[in-house]
Amino acid sequence: MIGMINLVDAFWFSLESCAWNLLEPHTALLAVDPIERSEFFERQDRLASALKDAGVDAFIAEPSASTAYYANISDTFELSERPFLVILDKEAQFSYLVPTFEAGRIANLDMIYKDKKVIAWAEEESPYEVLATATGFSKIMIDEHTRYMIAAGLQKAGVEVVPMSETIQSLRAVKTEAEIMILRGINSYTLQLIRSIQSCLSLDVTQETLTTVGHNLFKRGGVGNGFWAIVLFGDQAAYPHGGKHGKTLSEGEFVLMDIGSELHGYGSDVTRTFLPNGVTVSDDLMAVWDTVHKAQSEGFNRMWANETCSDVDAASRSPVKAAGYGPYYTHRLGHGLGLEMHEHPYLNGANTEKLKVGEVVTNEPGIYVTTEQAAEVGRKVGFGVRLEDPILVTEEGGEPLTGHRASSPWNP
Repeated sequence: MIGMINLVDAFWFSLESCAWNLLEPHTALLAVDPIERSEFFERQDRLASALKDAGVDAFIAEPSASTAYYANISDTFELSERPFLVILDKEAQFSYLVPTFEAGRIANLDMIYKDKKVIAWAEEESPYEVLATATGFSKIMIDEHTRYMIAAGLQKAGVEVVPMSETIQSLRAVKTEAEIMILRGINSYTLQLIRSIQSCLSLDVTQETLTTVGHNLFKRGGVGNGFWAIVLFGDQAAYPHGGKHGKTLSEGEFVLMDIGSELHGYGSDVTRTFLPNGVTVSDDLMAVWDTVHKAQSEGFNRMWANETCSDVDAASRSPVKAAGYGPYYTHRLGHGLGLEMHEHPYLNGANTEKLKVGEVVTNEPGIYVTTEQAAEVGRKVGFGVRLEDPILVTEEGGEPLTGHRASSPWNP
């Protein structure tokens, strides 16, 4: 048993070392500056102007992507039953509601503001009544991720609460040049990570080994161990977000790798379905890969400003339906990407929003056939194929923030 463990460790170390030798020269992609303080102030001013236009006194959020965007307060701050609320009003005044005994700890957060007001509440007080009395707000817009108890508490204190509007959502959806540079850096690095693994990969590796190697390559690059790594072989790839553990890669099977990390809070989300060099799959599986690539191309070709999200999604489905796999393309084409892995806008058949210049959206069509469904398409064993690139919407069309799209299973 000890010998077997040592053999597995040696295989894992050899794969990681090989991949790192190829990936290390690309770490320069991560040399991107964080968002400057002046940009946070510009964001706060844009929000204040939008609140005035909406006839709302203030915007309130718990620690979330919105507070990270407007005030550099990360969503990693642990929420509790005692509310800590970030407040930006229509005059761009920054304030926050905090339990009195937590005031010192929260003051040490690296918040960004021109000046601040602290609204502290004692344990025997209602935080919502304290906030209402201190501010005099009559109408408040709350962030989309704010818990129900916050909205209910504010309403009980006599404050009108309205949901986050599409206009406010779009402030964060449209990226600045600084945000785009960060997203380009981390997504380009993520693709190079996948490519380095593909170049070093051989049969008989386990899904878990590849997952560990992916995490470690992010750590070696200095960006933590990544948000996730979904690694699926063969029939397990029929389950888009994961199947059974412990599968070993065999001849004739695809590797599906969906992996992401973050740089300065902004995420990467890249998927490739690939093969080790020298390994092949059947002609019918290769045709499925080609169909998904065509679907991605059709989506990519529609990623222009003013294209409707549902139309882009529909365009990507045409080649899949033509190939007879329509029912097996089981999810939306994509989603926005930024401070959240999944954010507005969403590219699905029901969304009539129009794409805007500066938005970043994923383009990730897929075909998934389980072993139970395999006979429906003339096979005995299931499979899954997905390709994903984050795309920047520009006046001239889409730009893959990975640097380039896949061209074959051996050139991901």
